[in-house]
Amino acid sequence: MDQIDKKILCELDLNCRTPVTKIAKKLRINRNVADYRIKNLQNEGIISNYITAINLGKLGYKTYKIYFKIRREPNLEKEFISYLKEAKEIIQLVKTEGSADYSISIATKNILELDKFLMYVKSNFRNLIKDYFVSIVVYSRIFKLDKLLLDNKQNVLKSYKYSGDGQEIPLDDIDIKILKSISQNANISIVDVANKTKLSLDIVKYRLKKLESELITNYRIIPDLNKLGYFHYAIMLQIKQAKEADENKLVSWCSLNKKVLYCTKRIGYFDFIINVAIKDINDLNNFLSELKLEFDYIIDSYDTMLYSQILKLNYIPF
Repeated sequence: MDQIDKKILCELDLNCRTPVTKIAKKLRINRNVADYRIKNLQNEGIISNYITAINLGKLGYKTYKIYFKIRREPNLEKEFISYLKEAKEIIQLVKTEGSADYSISIATKNILELDKFLMYVKSNFRNLIKDYFVSIVVYSRIFKLDKLLLDNKQNVLKSYKYSGDGQEIPLDDIDIKILKSISQNANISIVDVANKTKLSLDIVKYRLKKLESELITNYRIIPDLNKLGYFHYAIMLQIKQAKEADENKLVSWCSLNKKVLYCTKRIGYFDFIINVAIKDINDLNNFLSELKLEFDYIIDSYDTMLYSQILKLNYIPF
């Protein structure tokens, strides 16, 4: 990959619905060159998907993270993965290495829905699940890809997600149709959305614009970090006696560190999760040394987890 490829990835990460002509103009390259480069990035698997991210808190959902440690039962494990992929409330499923074997994000409207899910899993996969722990996602700060690929430290925040009790935005069948049509195909054209949903072009344009102003946080690519030369690690922190100023300092530090992809505040066993792009074990050790040097006074303990494969990512839990 050269600088042009990296810049194209960063533009698509910011908004993958940006027309190719606009990207080409911004990067001062020919439109055909930009189109060829994007197709090449797709064919090589560097761009694995185009997704629509929404603020689930505005729909009345709370997001929970659940980590599972499992026993070696290959057939049951396949059944477990298949169930999680099909379950609408599971918005993310990741194969991990380290203190857990699988990480999931689940969006539910209340604690009873979460309890129902856990009871089902524990009952139907009792011979597979060795242990698990749950945490509540308070907020996430997601940073632009150009911080990592282009070392750009200006305006690094891409989106801010809060899992709260804010005013719920009502959705009707038309909104749901449109959201489902673009959830895993965020770069689809307006015309194709209209054809897919059997709605008029004017209705799609109007509704999509409204959803973008109220609910949709961004349209982005899912890059394959391994093919970019990185490993995706989660640094899981237990925090002691931290004040709001300490937390703000940690978030600010994450925003300035080029390796940090996003950071999340949690309520649970771990208080704060920092997701990083790491080149090798020395790079990981250096990152951890920097982190401990700066925040040893509030870090009680930490653990690391490797995200080895994203098996599902869909922000539409309905």
